[in-house]
Amino acid sequence: MRSDHGGEFQNELFEKFCEENEIMHNFSTPRTPQQNGVVERKNRSLEELARTMLNKCEVPKYFWADAVSTACYVLNRMLIRPILKITPYELFKGRKPNVAHLKIFGCKCFVLNNGKENLGKFDSKADEAIFLGYSLTSKPYRVFNRRALNVEESMHVVFYEIVDLEENPLVSNKINAGDEEYLKEALDEMFLNENPMAEPEDLAKSWKSPRGLSLDNIIGDMSKGVVTRNMSNFCMIVAFVSQIEPKNVEKALQDDQWCIAMQEELNQFERNEVWELIPMDDSHQVIGKKWVFRNKLDEDGNIAKNKARLVAKGYRQEEGINYGETYALVARLEVIRLLLAYASLMKFKLYKMDVKSAFLNGFIKEDVYVEQPPGFEDYKFPNHIYKLKKALYGLKQAPRSWYERLSSFLLENDFERGKIDLTFFIKRVGENILLVQIYVDDIIFGSIGNYLCKGFASIMQGDFEMSMMGELTFFLGLQIRQMENGTFISQSKYCKEVLKKFGMDIAKEASTPMGTSCYLDKDESGVEVNQTMFRGMIDYLLYLTASRLI
Repeated sequence: MRSDHGGEFQNELFEKFCEENEIMHNFSTPRTPQQNGVVERKNRSLEELARTMLNKCEVPKYFWADAVSTACYVLNRMLIRPILKITPYELFKGRKPNVAHLKIFGCKCFVLNNGKENLGKFDSKADEAIFLGYSLTSKPYRVFNRRALNVEESMHVVFYEIVDLEENPLVSNKINAGDEEYLKEALDEMFLNENPMAEPEDLAKSWKSPRGLSLDNIIGDMSKGVVTRNMSNFCMIVAFVSQIEPKNVEKALQDDQWCIAMQEELNQFERNEVWELIPMDDSHQVIGKKWVFRNKLDEDGNIAKNKARLVAKGYRQEEGINYGETYALVARLEVIRLLLAYASLMKFKLYKMDVKSAFLNGFIKEDVYVEQPPGFEDYKFPNHIYKLKKALYGLKQAPRSWYERLSSFLLENDFERGKIDLTFFIKRVGENILLVQIYVDDIIFGSIGNYLCKGFASIMQGDFEMSMMGELTFFLGLQIRQMENGTFISQSKYCKEVLKKFGMDIAKEASTPMGTSCYLDKDESGVEVNQTMFRGMIDYLLYLTASRLI
């Protein structure tokens, strides 16, 4: 087997797979596609087909991945091999393919709303959609719902394929000129009021104005019109992230995107020199590890990144042996409120940076031994263990060691620690000051002198690896918009997450969920309340009320 030097082919996991299956893996010379001409020609064919399909059907360019997938799907069932005289599908499956379900890419279709949303008595039962292709794991069609602005899979789809009579000689030759003119007039009358295929900026439906809307609640300049999200960026992100969170490492290893996320996490361990591989000894108390998978959301609630975190099973640690002091400082909400208010008053913007794998930067004093990462064991030394040089997520002393490392770094760079909140740091340069607030691995900072912010970002990047830097838009559940006429804060994303977590996002809305004079007593025949879930609800609501900037 021959491939180029792409990261998806040149990695330890793929090499191990080739060795187990006795596959000889050769590489082509860099920047020499002629040595792998068959694959390069196939890629070119798929690219040209996808380009033609997108432009002919006037489908937005950000659906290129669906166009390529559909082109490959059709070619495998339609292309006849020159020597074998059969299709690739028949060669692989051993039976002739069924092509009765093939449809025109990009055509208009209607997808049935069969239980996806609660419909009113006179609501439409179907949504207009754009046909994008076929599911690779089951039989449904893939369509883009123009009302909900999402890609979904469904079997309940009605297609509206329009054939152009002038461009199809097989049809035009079977009817006379009079019939052709009659059919054209009928088609024109039928679709006279139909809208043409929408461009990317027209895909969103018009907004509905809620009752009691006040002009005082509108943020920004109304003369600029409605500013919507950039759907091209949204769909590009969706195409390269997984939409589900696997429950275990076996499921994650079956998903390419989660494999990439896990490999990125292990690369952080190598760059930070977190551990060293040593032989197993009976005197070593080994701590287990596990993978934690989470989908990171942006301020709009969309999945922006798949994050895989390798954590230690800290509950197996023993005090005095594996750890000593564990207390770590946390930022106070009052200080964050004052910082936001001060920045708005002094007319300067706050910025946010995120330290990548922050706990891996903290040094530990105790000898701690951990197992090899599940699913990524060293095939040469499967019985070896790792001795930690730095802290690991899940260890009881990890937050404290990270705070000590970061605070000592800031103090060495002429920062002063706050007297009340010890996670707040100030640096004075002449008449200007630089304000820095730390919350675990999230750091927000700002200054009237913009050069101080650039200097702080530079020294932080010199010692730590930063995964995100930019203007502060989201912090601790607060959505923040810094504008010239003030700072606007909302918590809609946090509220939606709480409702979704406890299954209340599908509940029916009511202005008065319960009567004020209702008498409550114990329901002897009712279902017992889950106390853990109830306490969790109370915790979320307490934080929501405590963090509100009233």
